[in-house]
Order: sequence, then C-alpha cells, then structure tokens
Amino acid sequence: MIRRLLVLALLACGAVVVPSAPALAAGCPEPAKKTLQKQTMAADAIFTGTVTHRRVDGDNRVYTVTVERVYKGDVPAETTVSTPRRAAQCGLRLDEADYVFLATGKDAELTADSRGGTAAATDDHLKQVERLLGPGQPAVEPPPIEATFTTVAGEPTSLERLAAPGVALVIIGLLGLLFGVSLGRRRSS
Repeated sequence: MIRRLLVLALLACGAVVVPSAPALAAGCPEPAKKTLQKQTMAADAIFTGTVTHRRVDGDNRVYTVTVERVYKGDVPAETTVSTPRRAAQCGLRLDEADYVFLATGKDAELTADSRGGTAAATDDHLKQVERLLGPGQPAVEPPPIEATFTTVAGEPTSLERLAAPGVALVIIGLLGLLFGVSLGRRRSS
C-alpha cells in the first residue's frame, strides 16, 4: 500500500507543468530577463498594428501589418515584419490580430522574434509602452510616387521623319499605277 502511494505521489509530482514565458517558443534559448524598458531601448522600431496577411518565405514567416501608432522609428502605414519560421530559432507565430511590435532593422527590413518584446496589444501592455515612450504618433501614409519620364534614345523624332516612309510608299504606288496605265495603252494601240 505504501509503495502504491509513493508511486502515485511521484506521478503527481511529475505531472506538474511549469509554465514557460508566453513569448518564448519551444527550443528557443532563454534570454537574460529583459525589462520592457531594456527591450524598447534595443528596438529600432516600436509600433502597434494589425496583422492582415501571413506568408512563409523560405526560413521566415512574413507578416503584413497595418500600422496604427508609431512610438519609435520611421514606420510606414503598412509594413512587413519577418520572423524565423522555426520555434527553435525564436520565431513568432502571430494571428490576424492587434500587436505591439518591438522590431529591429529599417524600412522594409523589419524583424522581430519571441525574445524582443513583441506581444498582444492589451491595454496593460500599451499603457506600459506609453509610459516609457509617450503617446506615439499616428502612422503616416507614404507620399505618392511621382512618375518621371525619360527619353530612351536621344531627341524625339520630327514629324517629317515620321511621315517620310508613308509619303515614299504613296509615291511608289502612284508611279506603279502610272506605269500600269501606260503599259495598258501601248497594248491596246
């Protein structure tokens, strides 16, 4: 009876699940504990946004994000954030939802992983970010791209030069017609 109780006690102790940090993926090396303040200092861009599209590109997951507020860096109103695809490389698995992104890189080369501080945009998390960085700014639409036209080969062709082949064909046609009419008159005479 005592043996059975010991076995049950061991099984009960073995069944205790130790929760891991929600941002860390299985196999991802545990980083030194960083506070949100240290994470914001390490990030190049901090913004809130909604994941609108997900795709896999080689060894990365690429998320298209509609940006709402920018707290740090220059981030356009729509951007992409890439993360390693594998959990062992600290990749993020994001749903189509709202997040606070703490990313590194510039422009279209933004990256994030599970150790950098990217998390769901809860009220509590947003308050902490705003306490550190202020209220942020609304995302700005990029200016429209202006088209520029360049000539490919020198100056534009003049009207006379464009019309010359057509005029030459008309003259050749008229000469052929006159030649045909003159041959027809000689044969009939």
